[in-house]
Amino acid sequence: MRTRKEDSVELWSQLSVLVAEVGTALDRRLSEDFQLGLTDFLALRALSNGDPAGMRMNELAQLLGLNQSSATRAVQRLAARQLAEKAADAADRRGVVVRITEAGRSLAADIGGLFRREVGMALEVASMDSRTSSVVARLRYAPTLDR
Repeated sequence: MRTRKEDSVELWSQLSVLVAEVGTALDRRLSEDFQLGLTDFLALRALSNGDPAGMRMNELAQLLGLNQSSATRAVQRLAARQLAEKAADAADRRGVVVRITEAGRSLAADIGGLFRREVGMALEVASMDSRTSSVVARLRYAPTLDR
């Protein structure tokens, strides 16, 4: 019989595998269809859900679970495609905020449906894999998940 700690370690292991496999599948699809990486899409999504006046780079980094350097590179890639823009922070002129452009908002909306379908399909596949089935079942029956 396994202990609670062993179950926690196994669940963490399954979650790590699930995130890596789903992330790889999503990154591949976004790259093929939109020439956009997963990190860039998640940044675009965070900006589209955030304050229209923009958000500071450190706030974006925290939302994405990235360090500030990685968040800055994602924003640079988005800005190069005119999907986001940097501006002086109105509250603190020394700071910089990032905001989504209309083109970025439109692309984020276009990708949203595909993203949800791809996550759904990836979770279906993962539910059949012994390495990830337990964590998928827990995620599916979590009371706070959007349906």
